[in-house]
Amino acid sequence: MNGATNGAAHGPVAVAVKVESGGAAAAAAGASTVTQFEAVQEVVVQFNDICCWVPKLAANPPTFSKAGAARLVGLGPRKDAKQSKEEMRQVLFEISGSCEPGEMLALMGPSGGGKTTLLSILGGRTPKQTRAEGQVSFNGARITKRVKRQIGFVLQDDLLYATLTVFETLLFAAMLRLPKYKSKAEKVARVEAVIKALGLTRCRDTIIGDHLRRGVSGGERKRVSVGHELLINPAILLLDEPTSGLDSSAARKLVELLRELASAGRCVITTIHQPSSNIYRQLDTVLLLSQGHPIFYGKGGEAAHWFDRLGFACPFGTNIADWILDLASGEVAGKHPSGEEARLHLIACSEQFLEQEPGGYCGGELDAFGLEQRASSRRSSHALELQDAAAAAAAAEAGLAGAGRALLGEADSTDEEVEGHATAAVNGNGAHIGALPTSKAAAAAVDIEAGGGSKRGSWLQRGGSSKRHMLADRAATGLDRTATGLAAAAPGASRWGASYWTQFSTLFIRAVRVRRFETLSRQDFFQFVTVGLVCGMIWWQVGQKDTLYAAENTRGLLFFEGLFLCFRTMFTSLFVWPNEQKMMLKERASGMYRLSAFYLARTASDIPADLSVPSIFIAIIYLMGGLRHGGYFFLNWLTVLLSTLVAQTLGLLIGATVMVVKTAQTVAAVLMLTFMLVGGFYVTNIPVWIAWIKWLSFLTYTFSLLLKIEFAGRDLWDCSIGSDENFNPSDPWNYVASGQCEPVKDLNDSFNTSVALDSPPWEAAALVGMLLAFRLAVYIALRKKTQ
Repeated sequence: MNGATNGAAHGPVAVAVKVESGGAAAAAAGASTVTQFEAVQEVVVQFNDICCWVPKLAANPPTFSKAGAARLVGLGPRKDAKQSKEEMRQVLFEISGSCEPGEMLALMGPSGGGKTTLLSILGGRTPKQTRAEGQVSFNGARITKRVKRQIGFVLQDDLLYATLTVFETLLFAAMLRLPKYKSKAEKVARVEAVIKALGLTRCRDTIIGDHLRRGVSGGERKRVSVGHELLINPAILLLDEPTSGLDSSAARKLVELLRELASAGRCVITTIHQPSSNIYRQLDTVLLLSQGHPIFYGKGGEAAHWFDRLGFACPFGTNIADWILDLASGEVAGKHPSGEEARLHLIACSEQFLEQEPGGYCGGELDAFGLEQRASSRRSSHALELQDAAAAAAAAEAGLAGAGRALLGEADSTDEEVEGHATAAVNGNGAHIGALPTSKAAAAAVDIEAGGGSKRGSWLQRGGSSKRHMLADRAATGLDRTATGLAAAAPGASRWGASYWTQFSTLFIRAVRVRRFETLSRQDFFQFVTVGLVCGMIWWQVGQKDTLYAAENTRGLLFFEGLFLCFRTMFTSLFVWPNEQKMMLKERASGMYRLSAFYLARTASDIPADLSVPSIFIAIIYLMGGLRHGGYFFLNWLTVLLSTLVAQTLGLLIGATVMVVKTAQTVAAVLMLTFMLVGGFYVTNIPVWIAWIKWLSFLTYTFSLLLKIEFAGRDLWDCSIGSDENFNPSDPWNYVASGQCEPVKDLNDSFNTSVALDSPPWEAAALVGMLLAFRLAVYIALRKKTQ
């Protein structure tokens, strides 16, 4: 395993990071940038007997019941995590190990082997639908929200905003994640230092980009994701398939960067698939999984020797990483009838060895603590002997088992001997391991789930021979391991990195910049202007005539004015939360902000963009339609915008509760069509037994309020069809005297509406109440979805 890094026990630690950014910078390959960070607190990550089950079906389909309907909209309780083990599929089988400061642990295995699941459990991000048992501890302490916020977790998919630049992405993250006692200048300096350390200077002001907009390269995008976590200077860095999708050169540079970060005293745990030989050499420790079973756990350089002694020698010229992955996939038969039987045999050998060896570390240095000579003299047969195994394989197994037992000596003297050597090593270097637990009480980890016990005990309880030796060596480096755990907070630190106002303002500015290419887009402008002009030509100056016939056409104009904007806004807002869900889950898991701050900032930033262009449509249709002059325009404008906000919020609510776009569109279409039909324009006499639905429709209140604004206190005339075209509103009594027109005495009766047009505008209060209720419901739904 790679050695530790020398540094001061306290104060800044110089971290040398290679910069290889291509282009002109390629000429300076091999140069390094020294970046100042605070001392990294040393943390030992231990995990024992990790087991995990997932539902055999990803999600039970909703049934036609109350519970099924609730689950359809995402508010009902999910029972997947409470299913019995018989109803679930086990994906991890008693995985144990540890990662120390300065170590780079790679979780390897074929696809579906459980690498990502194990990494999620170690990072405290176990999916809700899974069931996990076992123990995970950090310096002997349980994982808490504060601990989880100090763990850097890089997902396989680079969840970054495509329209932000590299600098903006890291700056917003720094403003939210770094402690509030740090000034803005200090946070900006940290961002610049990370950009320089990761070799991102060349693309500092380049947008991240996506499939529609060209931005940074794949390797640069991955480094931005790493920098996003490096901002908090984490003691533990977890990465899921960081080299996925990168070319060999970019992948090598990234792994070299991770190697440098680990050398600074961090625990780096990463899943990796099919590494090249150059990348494999950078790995300290390898945990090889085969369908959830450990098939090898030890130093990467010892893997070939381990499998060679089991009868599976790596062919000359073959990449050892490819070879062990073939073994884990069951593609190499060796001396067995089939590759699958060989794979099962390797699983049995590995599990039996790890069960017998308290150190639980395959392929450890046989000369650790001068025990190599004793190991060679105490070789005995392996406890696992298969009847169909060849004599050579049996001999190899016997050698492995004997060597493993000799590493720790006899059961009654192992702990004392190893402890003595470890103590001598520590005292000889004049260093102190500090908070590293050594007793059973101190090393006791906390169960992932109640009832999840350990069969073999924690790693330190089981001895950890070669690991203990390496801990003693690393204690001499002087890196900070004096705190009792990650939960120890820095002076002035709080549960959240930034204050509430800083979170809101930062998220608001970020949301505005994310949408800078969408606000007032040419497509939206063209759509609203074109539809407004078409409507204006169809209803040209219809509102200028005071006849009942013209008023009926005006009613159609008013209903369409509210309906079009509400329809478009609702269906546009359906995509907001489903598109933001992954980003929200990632950032919320990192403890970047309060959900309420994100919700208020996101919705507040949407209001100007969502209401500015519709205002153009309202102005066009109002002027071309010849609607009521004076201050009535502003009342009409405010009413339509208020109705648009209600429709937008209802769309946000549907999207937040369902989180599946196709389902959300179906629900929204049913609701909107129902609200449209009962809105008061198409049908006026609704049957009594279903008439109550109209009071749930915000279009009912919008249409009634628009009618009051346009016709309240206005005199209308009921004229014959021929006289209507030539009616002069300035001299209506001439038409009355000739019998062509007569005044309308009851406009409510003429419109066949149940709402008195001269009554107070109580509909505005109803719309405001619906807006507030829907906004609160959206927040509750989001909180439930992101728990």
